[in-house]
Amino acid sequence: MLTPLVLALALGADPSKVELLKTFRHEFVSITPGEGKFPPTLKVGDKELPLTSPFSIAKYEVPQNLWEAVMGSNPSRWKAKGNPAENRNSVEMLTYADAQDFCRRATVLMRQEKLIKQNEIIRLPTEAEWEYCCRAGTTTKYSFGDDIQALNDYAWHTGNAAGNDPAVGEKMPNPWDLYDMHGYLWEFCAGRALRGGSWKDKAERLASDVRVIAPETLADDAVGLRCVLAKLPETVFSGLEAQPIAQDQVVEPGAKFEVVWGEGEFTEGPALGGDGLMYFSDIGNRIYRFAPKTKKTEVYRDPSGRSNGLIFDGDGRLYAAEGANTGGQRRITVTDANGKLRVLADKSEGKRFNSPNDIALDAKGNVYFTDPRYLGDEPRELDFEGTFIVSPKGEVRVATREAKKPNGIVLSPDGKSCYVSENDPNGKRELLKFKVQADGTLADKQSLHDFGVGRGIDGMTVDLAGNIYATAGTGEKAGIWVFDPAGQLLAWFATPGDPTNCEFGGGQEKNVLYVTTALSRQKPIKYGLARISLLKEGRKGER
Repeated sequence: MLTPLVLALALGADPSKVELLKTFRHEFVSITPGEGKFPPTLKVGDKELPLTSPFSIAKYEVPQNLWEAVMGSNPSRWKAKGNPAENRNSVEMLTYADAQDFCRRATVLMRQEKLIKQNEIIRLPTEAEWEYCCRAGTTTKYSFGDDIQALNDYAWHTGNAAGNDPAVGEKMPNPWDLYDMHGYLWEFCAGRALRGGSWKDKAERLASDVRVIAPETLADDAVGLRCVLAKLPETVFSGLEAQPIAQDQVVEPGAKFEVVWGEGEFTEGPALGGDGLMYFSDIGNRIYRFAPKTKKTEVYRDPSGRSNGLIFDGDGRLYAAEGANTGGQRRITVTDANGKLRVLADKSEGKRFNSPNDIALDAKGNVYFTDPRYLGDEPRELDFEGTFIVSPKGEVRVATREAKKPNGIVLSPDGKSCYVSENDPNGKRELLKFKVQADGTLADKQSLHDFGVGRGIDGMTVDLAGNIYATAGTGEKAGIWVFDPAGQLLAWFATPGDPTNCEFGGGQEKNVLYVTTALSRQKPIKYGLARISLLKEGRKGER
């Protein structure tokens, strides 16, 4: 099934746009560090930074006609007169997020037109890649040497430009046939770094080593972008049906999980507490908490009622979905900051829940939870496995029955959408999106991703931008699947074993994803808690 973004791009790919994409693809220069004229390292001061992977970089900054073909509009202040389709001025007045969005959309379109392979991606350069290409094997102030008098031949700067008027490539290229690496526009790199200087800057600001970090919302007529074309690591992605379109925007290459605790029977439901600790269930019948500062893990509650999903509210109360099986209480409980526990709900219309699994909380204090039955011999009283909503007073309603065997659940940051995983071992395995109606119930079901016969989503969380981080897959496909709100696969990265749920940390760890997971793929399997640093943040504030 085509997602809305792919469908929109497919319908918009007219012949003139395809020709612009073909030109864009033709204008990439292949860079192979360590081969031929390309040195194996980048010299930065006294350090030698190795570059190990080949990539291609665009010969020019992204021109306005290409931007408009991909994005549908042109934000630039300085537009050339005449036919907009022929406007080769560099695009400007875009934010870092806009630049990333362009890369995502260009990746989708170029894959669709078979201009790049399914395991290739358009992205922003890293700073190391950018400076390596700017220097082009030189160690001088500029790629053409140290003579500032020669700058006019290679760059637009405050001494020779009245604005962003010229087309790309009107000055001389550097030794690797790359144009406007010095001047014209500052160029976004990964991490919001700006490199190269601009037409608004004096000559000294155009040197190869000058860098600044852009504010998140910066959009200026002296800032643009240049793209890199690179391969996704084949050993990681060869088994996936869909290929990520924004891997570099989520996780750095080579980032690895750190196991912080590994003595569990079956860990689940990580939740950040108001005390900055990471709480999680071990369905062996305990709740633990991990302290990031001391790296110590201790028992918080024993027994836990077979707790699974956990979540805290702003007042430090812990909500727990307690499941079935031996010792399972089949209920939703609330534990206050003093450790006092009360039962919020355990029945729907007088019938006991099947096995409360995962849990979410809205801004009004309503609790959403899924209620499938995977394990346990206790007699079932409900004749369906649904998703419920519980008011702060304990009033229980069915939120939706449209997910036949719901598992993971999470709300979007704005509270307008609810994501539920349909995870039936004998049926569908899908990521579903629902609209949250005024009364809190869920409607307008959409299927964002179908996992086919593979292991579907167990648990989920979201980042500040509303992207969904889902634990799914088994064996070589076991990992974190990152989707945008429309269901595009942005990134995928492997976990130590089959993962169960995930949650972002707080304070200095707002970009750290904690995952409850199996710790190997061989038996006997231990479960634990692991974490990994990402390029996205999951929450605001210093909680």
